[in-house]
Amino acid sequence: MRRTSRRSAVVWLSVGFGLAVAGLAVVPLALEAKDVASSLLRAQDQAVALKDQMASGEAEAAAATLERLQASASHAHRTSSGGLWDAAAKVPWLGRNVEAVQVTSASIDDIATRGLPPLVEAGSTLSVQSFKPRDGQVDVEALATLAPAVTEASRVLAENADDIRAIDAEGLLGPLVRPVLDLQRQVDDADRAADAAGRVMRLAPAALGATGEQHLLLVFQTNAEIRSTGGLAGVFVLLTTKDGRITLSAQAASGELNLAADGTRQADARLTREERAAFGTIMGHDVRSTNISPDFPRVARIWADRAERAFGEDVDGVVSLDAVAMSYVLRGVGTVKVEGGPSLTADNAVQRLLHGVYVDFEDPSAQDAYFESATGRTFEAVMNGRGDWTRIVSALSEAASERRLQVWFREDDSQQVIADTAVAGRVAQDDDTPHIGLYVTDAAQSKMQWFLRYDTRAKATTCRADRSQVVLVTTSFRNQFSGDPEESPWYVTGRGTRTAKGNQLLTYRLLAPRGGRVVGFTIDGQERPLASSDVTYEGRAVQYGTLTIPPGDEISVTWRVQTAAGADGDARYFETPGIDTSSNDVRVPSACRRS
Repeated sequence: MRRTSRRSAVVWLSVGFGLAVAGLAVVPLALEAKDVASSLLRAQDQAVALKDQMASGEAEAAAATLERLQASASHAHRTSSGGLWDAAAKVPWLGRNVEAVQVTSASIDDIATRGLPPLVEAGSTLSVQSFKPRDGQVDVEALATLAPAVTEASRVLAENADDIRAIDAEGLLGPLVRPVLDLQRQVDDADRAADAAGRVMRLAPAALGATGEQHLLLVFQTNAEIRSTGGLAGVFVLLTTKDGRITLSAQAASGELNLAADGTRQADARLTREERAAFGTIMGHDVRSTNISPDFPRVARIWADRAERAFGEDVDGVVSLDAVAMSYVLRGVGTVKVEGGPSLTADNAVQRLLHGVYVDFEDPSAQDAYFESATGRTFEAVMNGRGDWTRIVSALSEAASERRLQVWFREDDSQQVIADTAVAGRVAQDDDTPHIGLYVTDAAQSKMQWFLRYDTRAKATTCRADRSQVVLVTTSFRNQFSGDPEESPWYVTGRGTRTAKGNQLLTYRLLAPRGGRVVGFTIDGQERPLASSDVTYEGRAVQYGTLTIPPGDEISVTWRVQTAAGADGDARYFETPGIDTSSNDVRVPSACRRS
């Protein structure tokens, strides 16, 4: 948590807006536009340099680079303000393009002037390396020192993010549409990441035991058998933290967590009527299927309750990551030796953890032993401060942005601090922003999702008279399995009882925006009937069904989603993270923006 936060603040506040601004540097505005473009390009280069210097602890160089960055941003802002620029901004058609440059220049100037200095000042004594564990212990005082700077930077970025989001990208000159949309996406990412950084930084010292011993449950998810939050929960590790020192207290495979400390089967978790209707009773029966629900806080609470009874210790929080996130971490850690099998590296971790282990070991207990060793050895390497800590922090930040790293706290006040961030993984929609989520679960009791690839396009196509929107969500599912399924291990292909071996058998759940609904559904362009039930979860309609994809096939599925009346803002799209890079929390430009 702590390292992700700092990386998010530094990377997104510096390089995030720098990369985005590069797109606007080509604005074909007459007169002084070339000068503004040059200043913005310099700001981009300086932002990249600043990010690197802060990460490596080069305090004097970072301070000097910040001064140059401020000068470049200030010049772009001054040049694009007043005089001909203000006059041009009032010219019909041309004005909106001029104003887009003005807003961008002003926002970057403000971020450089008010947002970055606290981080650079804090970085004079702290760097990414400051948070590298020494003999299994983290300097919690250093975390507390940095937290105010991250919080202030987040506040400044949020203010400017609102201005940049208000730009009507679709109404600009053709060559500007994509650069501005990219800028808005970058700022959205930066705003959410910096906000999460500020919040998590406030919680990190306590979570690391600065105010008393804490017990955190680390959960490893395997995407080979996909679940709504990522994959089947295969390994559970109990961590104990005190004064910044983190130790591994206990470890168990998923089946063991269904048992109490005395070896008896635990009672099923008590589910709500909504949960039983939307996700089935198995959610409360078996920890391997609890995360059929995509609502991570609820999933984490059930896991924590079971872990308390299995381990005999209070559980104060849950941290979950998947195999892809572990491969990201190994970029910085390097090679990790694993008992009973090949070593893990960033290059082979996904293949080994999501496929190779099932081919090499038919016995589930041997598979569990390999997973437990891989998780434990990787944890030990991180806590011993091994490897390139800057790359490890970057990896955790990337995993959080893709919702491969999620966090929950049992204490309500702490949970509320992160409730609206990506790491919380909530599905509740608290405002009028339409949320759409597509969540996928294996229905064949197989490990076939190693061969599954999918990508989604979401586009708002219609603004209705009541200011509701119709959003098309189109997902292409590909089954990349090849070869003879009869010659593959049954543990990979399934036993063939629920579908033919080699098929992808998936259950999908499409969560519509609050107050909205799914109004149509096609597979490969052919209209299909919708489920007739009125199932909802957290006020959101749940449309569900199954998909069968034979080996080598690809199907295209489109859901037509209608938002609630008056929900005319940009929508947000979420999905289950799979093997490939996951684009979670994607902004879908509103169809009502110019209506």
